[in-house]
Amino acid sequence: MVGSVKENGNFDVLIIGCGIVGATIARELSRYTMKTAVLERASDIPFGASRANSSMIHGGFDDEPGSAKAKFCPAGNRMYHTLCEELDFKLRKFGSFVCARGESEERHLKKLYEQGKANGTVGMEIISGQKLREKEPNTSPEITAALWCESGAIVNNFEATLAFIDNARQNGVSLYMETEVTAIIFDESRSSVRGVSTNRGNFYAPVIINASGVYADVISRMVGDDSFIIHPTRGEYFIFDKAVGNFVTSFLFSCPSKLGKGITVTHTADDNLLIGPTSVEQDDRENRNTTASGLDETFEGAARLVPGIPRNMAITTFAGVRANISTGDFYIKALERPLGFINVAGIKSPGFTSAPAIALYVTELIRENLGDVVKFEKDPAFVPERKHIPRFIDLSAGERQRLAASDPKWGQIVCRCESVTEAQVVEAIRRGARTVAAVKLWVRPGTGRCQGGFCAPRVVEILARELGVSPLEITRHGGNSHMLTSRTKEPILQDLPGAPL
Repeated sequence: MVGSVKENGNFDVLIIGCGIVGATIARELSRYTMKTAVLERASDIPFGASRANSSMIHGGFDDEPGSAKAKFCPAGNRMYHTLCEELDFKLRKFGSFVCARGESEERHLKKLYEQGKANGTVGMEIISGQKLREKEPNTSPEITAALWCESGAIVNNFEATLAFIDNARQNGVSLYMETEVTAIIFDESRSSVRGVSTNRGNFYAPVIINASGVYADVISRMVGDDSFIIHPTRGEYFIFDKAVGNFVTSFLFSCPSKLGKGITVTHTADDNLLIGPTSVEQDDRENRNTTASGLDETFEGAARLVPGIPRNMAITTFAGVRANISTGDFYIKALERPLGFINVAGIKSPGFTSAPAIALYVTELIRENLGDVVKFEKDPAFVPERKHIPRFIDLSAGERQRLAASDPKWGQIVCRCESVTEAQVVEAIRRGARTVAAVKLWVRPGTGRCQGGFCAPRVVEILARELGVSPLEITRHGGNSHMLTSRTKEPILQDLPGAPL
């Protein structure tokens, strides 16, 4: 997935960042004959907030009518229900509940309901706490009412992000991993952009789209625009074993506060139970550590919605950093000077939901403001469909047997928890995975109960074999995150008297 700068340095459009926003924009632009490249600083996709989030496809009732969020969220929701079939990623139509405790919060439910109607959200209804518990019997008896939204859904956020960029690449978009933008290149008068400098050389294009998440203000200041500030905000989560995945069967919110939508509880697209996130503003854009106090807050918040969640069934915890923005709303703008630079910033919740609709809007921004710079000619060879790697765990016995007969690697289980085969790992590598984490994002080895305790060595072995490198070179997520430090017994031998140097 890492291209050659020397061979591919000149483009029509450069997209900085390959989270869900960058990936959806890339896929939308791949409909045209223009030459597009995506520059991603990480080693895996998705990496930032698109990797660590609640995976909710929101209905669109949370946001103030007239805001950018209110414009894009319901539209994105409708698009996802088609795109999941077209691009073959998991989306499950569980619906969502916002839960109220007492009269004050019940009044807020009515406000959300009216906002949803104004925003075009469909399938809403305010129900009693008793009716909620008929649907979700494990919810708190203190919940007095709930706002039901039928159009709420849950997605596999890894698969969705990969699906958009995978399809974009199938249609000619270039993707450059481990490529960090360090400066913007201008024309002589600094009135237009001409490209970017990176740790891997220069890339040239008359249009640059800043979709860099928590670094969006840093990139924007490179062109002299300081009209917004990103406040990195960390949120902590628990994931529980599938044995308690059905503790709830939909997505549960508390009434939102000034800190956001609060701690949520949901059944995931892959049948785990997920709770979180907290909301802690921080200066560090990279700190994704979990804390004892943060995890306690997460669990206590979830217990207000669903008491009795067995904490001992948690299989992992994680944290994500979202891009809270000083403007309070999505910031999507084509700058007049320098011409060719477009900010797509502050795309926090409901950013994942909104991304496909934002991609359409950004495409129109380019057409309207830069149509004389890049040509908008539909590509007759554009293919809108793509298939994900077959999910062995979901196949029937007959389908599994047919695949194993066609290739013995389909009969070799690598990950017992998630029934991942060697053939799936090999195909993930063929599609661009270069790290243990990337393979995990593609086909899920290491996401189960043992969290890679059984399968990680096999994934390392297959990566080394398929990439033609030593196992010592394989990393978890790029950089210096090597899985192995030396061959077995080598450090011991080196300490023995007379051992060879």
